[in-house]
Order: sequence, then structure tokens, then C-alpha cells
Amino acid sequence: MIHIIILAGGTGTRFWPLSRKNQPKQFLRIPSDRPMLEETIRRVRRLVDKKNIYIATNKIYYATIAKDLKRLNLPAKNLFFEPQSKNTLGPIGCLSWRIYEKDSKALIVVLPSDHHVRFEARFLKVLLQALEAAKDGFIVTLGIKPQGPQTGYGYIKVKRKAQSTKRKAYEVERFIEKPPLAKAKKLIKSKRCYWNAGIFIFKADTLLGGIKRFAPREYHLLSRMKDELGVEQFWPKLKNISIDYAVMEKTSKLLLLPASIGWSDLGSWLALERLMKKDKYGNILRGPCLDLGSHHIVAWSDKQLLATIGLKDMIVVSTPDAVLVCAKDRVQDVKALVQILKQNKFDRYI
Repeated sequence: MIHIIILAGGTGTRFWPLSRKNQPKQFLRIPSDRPMLEETIRRVRRLVDKKNIYIATNKIYYATIAKDLKRLNLPAKNLFFEPQSKNTLGPIGCLSWRIYEKDSKALIVVLPSDHHVRFEARFLKVLLQALEAAKDGFIVTLGIKPQGPQTGYGYIKVKRKAQSTKRKAYEVERFIEKPPLAKAKKLIKSKRCYWNAGIFIFKADTLLGGIKRFAPREYHLLSRMKDELGVEQFWPKLKNISIDYAVMEKTSKLLLLPASIGWSDLGSWLALERLMKKDKYGNILRGPCLDLGSHHIVAWSDKQLLATIGLKDMIVVSTPDAVLVCAKDRVQDVKALVQILKQNKFDRYI
């Protein structure tokens, strides 16, 4: 049986000041009129029954997500609340254990909650192809052909076409962490480099076997988190590590399946340029905004009137208690700005 794990514990600091600690971007209505988490759930409802959709999130989002679940009619027992943020190995490993104990032949799809997919039918078709490969004992990740030298994405470099499967999948050579601009420009020229979408498809026992081999200490801890008491006791002992570092970069069972699905990771304000309608001057204006003579700007206002004049290549975001004005080529520094807010004890704005 197919099961879905949706990761919804991130803080989305690059979308500050709209994204906040208590209302991160996965709960925001970007770019549609529904929360991004809800869009992710609806996207896979044609693939699985609601009882097989699991959500991993931080316990501080209990109230927010409970309200969403009521609207979506998902089982409350399918919520996994992380006591602390431990990156992705913890929630994926823990939920994979729980699913495996109920269904030893389970096939699992792991999805981030803050991505946008334009071609949903094509996306589901690719997932079905990946699930077929996963039945043969592979861990499959979806690779997105780069559309530009993005420095906010990780990359995956492939080797040759996998001989062990009839599908158009590739053996993985290595993962490349978010690169500086010069390196990103070189990577996108290669036909063997893809964006890492953070989407993984596998049999539960294949993934658990990988954790046991490459992260035995974490495997032992995860195996003891069969109930909430176990989670409270052993979760703090887990290493803060991603599933990519812990397993995917080490296993020989990983395959990459190219996916042309209109994918966007809403990792920063610049991502809106690929998704939202622009005026004849290349501007994106959302909310009560007026502009005179600007070109290629993003202007976003929650409530108050936002007026811009003669700007070029800028991001301007207005919320009730904070305003961001940022050059587009510095948009990745918004995350660093949030760190400065913390250091200066401006916690009320975070």
C-alpha cells in the first residue's frame, strides 16, 4: 500500500516578514488562496486514501495544523509532532517505522509541504513510475532540470542511466550543497546536474535498512519511539541531521528520476516570479499596492497601502508590524537578517 509523509516543520525564514515562527510559509496562502500544506495534501489525494497521509511538524504548530486538519478531514493520529526540530532524518525515520509496523510492504512517498507543482497530472504519473522502481528495492528521488543558477537549491549530479531498471532513471554520483553563484552557473551547463527537490520514494524496509547501516545509533533510537512516551524520551538524543546526509549520499540504491512537472521550491521571494502574474513592466503587485514607473519588482502588502516609485529589481514587503526592502540579488540574505533580529533580541518580529 502507498503512504505519504509530508514534512511541514520548517520555519521559512527566507519569506520573512510574511513568514513568522508561529505562522511559517507552509501555512501561508502562497501562491494560491489555500495554505501551501493544504495544496500539497490535495495534490496527492488522487494517489492515496486520506488515512495513509501523514504530516510531520513541530509541536508549536499544533493549533494551526489542527484547524487545517479539521477542514481536510485527516485522521488526528496521522499527525507527528516533533518535540524539537531535528532536520529530516528524525521525522522520516520515525514515521517510516510506524508505517512499517502496520504494513511491512509499505511504499512511502516523502514530500516537502512548501513546494508548488504546476502540472499535477504529470507529477502523479512520475510518482507512479518512481513507485514501480521502489518496489525493486531502490530509493528514488525526483530531479528537476535547472532553469537558472539558483544558489538557494541543492543539486544532484548523476552518472549513467541505471541498467537495473527499464525506466529513465539515473545512478547518482553525488549531492552538491547550495552553491555560490559562480559554481551554480557552471552546474547548470551540465546535462548531468539536477535540482534536488527533496522528494523521496522507497519501500519502508529499504529506508529503514539504510538507516540501520549508515546511522545505526539513530536507527536504535528510532526503533524505540513507538509511542508518544518513547518520542519524548528518545527524540532529544537524536542527531540533528538530514536524511540526505545520513542515508541518501551513502547508499548505492539511490536513483534519480527526471521530473518535468513545473516544480518550484518557494524558498525565497524570487520564487514568486515563476508563479505569479506580472504587469507589462515585469512587476508583481499583491495586495493594496500602487506603483509609478517601477520595473521588475515584487511588492506585497498584507493590509496597508504600499506605494512604490521608480524602483528596479527590488522586493518590498509590508506587514502590520514590519517592512522589508531588499535588492533582488540579495534576497538569499533575508535568512541572515532574521538571525540578526534574533541576536538583537527583536523576537517579537520573528
